[in-house]
Order: sequence, then C-alpha cells, then structure tokens
Amino acid sequence: MVKEDVLALGAESVIFKLERWNQAFVLKSRQAKPYLLEEIDSLLRKTRTARECRTLIIARTLGVRTPAVYSVDLNNYTILMDFIEGTQFKLLAEKLPERQLTRLCFKFGESIAYLHEGEVVHGDPTTSNVIVDNQQRLWLIDFGLSEMNATVEMKGVDLHLIRRALETTHWDRQESMLNATIEGYVAVLGDGAEGPLSRMNEIRERGRYH
Repeated sequence: MVKEDVLALGAESVIFKLERWNQAFVLKSRQAKPYLLEEIDSLLRKTRTARECRTLIIARTLGVRTPAVYSVDLNNYTILMDFIEGTQFKLLAEKLPERQLTRLCFKFGESIAYLHEGEVVHGDPTTSNVIVDNQQRLWLIDFGLSEMNATVEMKGVDLHLIRRALETTHWDRQESMLNATIEGYVAVLGDGAEGPLSRMNEIRERGRYH
C-alpha cells in the first residue's frame, strides 16, 4: 500500500510525500501551464526535470547534502527522491540562539561555495530551500532553477538572492546571518570568492538605479 500526502504546492510543481516499503520518499511533479502551447510546455517541463535531476546528483559529488535521486520519469515530469526529515531553516532561524544560527549560516555559505566551485548555481538559495535535520546538518533542496557552467554573474546573482531573502524574511537578524554566510563562502573559496562577492554588490547597486 502506498500512502501519499501533498507536502507543498509551488508555482511550477507539486511535492508529494510517499510512504513505500516502510520508507519515506518525495515525488516532485511538474505541472502543466495551460497558458503555454502544449508542445512548448512539455519541452520545458521535460528539460527542467532532467536538469534538476542531473544537478542534484552533481551537487552531491561536490560535497553538498541533497536528497538522493531514485528515479526520474521524463514522460510524466517527475523525480523520486529521499525525504529529508527535518525543519526548514526559515522556520528555525528566529528561534535559534545567535551562536547556533551563525554556525548554520556559515555551513550554508560553505554549501553554496561548494556548488560555485563546481560551476553550479542553485538559482533559489533561500532559507526555505534549506532543511536542518536532527543532527544539525544542512540539506539543500529544490534545484528547479539551478544552472550548470555558471559564470561569475550567475554566482553573483545567487549571492544577491541570498542577501535579498535574508533582508525580507529575516530582517531583524539579517546582518549576522549574511556575515556568517559570507564567511563560510570565503572559507571554501578563498580568493576565488572575490569575483562573485563583488558582482553581488554590483547587482545590488544596479537595482538601486533602475
């Protein structure tokens, strides 16, 4: 018997939690967009499903914790993967002591750096897409907007999105969270962090004058 529950409804997909063989899985299903031509919609869903599956696998080889992929069905636009038992970082951040919060943000920065070092960008690196498990380990999820062969500009955008997410979601703790995230990022990349961080600041300035 298969037990199935809806975990999340997004603009692009529905996330189901499945119970099979006494184990929990997640099934991500990309939904049709009725305003697109059927052929274009099908191609987009198939391409994005394949890309997300590939990026999830690559991220794990780069040292980033992500759900393991068990199967992908390009005809039905679905990915079956691990269910990560834990809590969204977004929900924990306001409750955590400062020391614990900054430690997790440091780890978050490290994870993004490992992706960037492998020329991968997450595309939506918010605290909503980070799960903290009961061992205080971070897991990155939702690679639906990820890209490979990343440029400095793309990495800068990734970092800019982190900053914007912290400003809007964790405005009262944004400074310490951003500083710790950047420290983790620099700890991995060293001098290699300068280009993306500089571009992050450039992107912010562009937004102020447009």
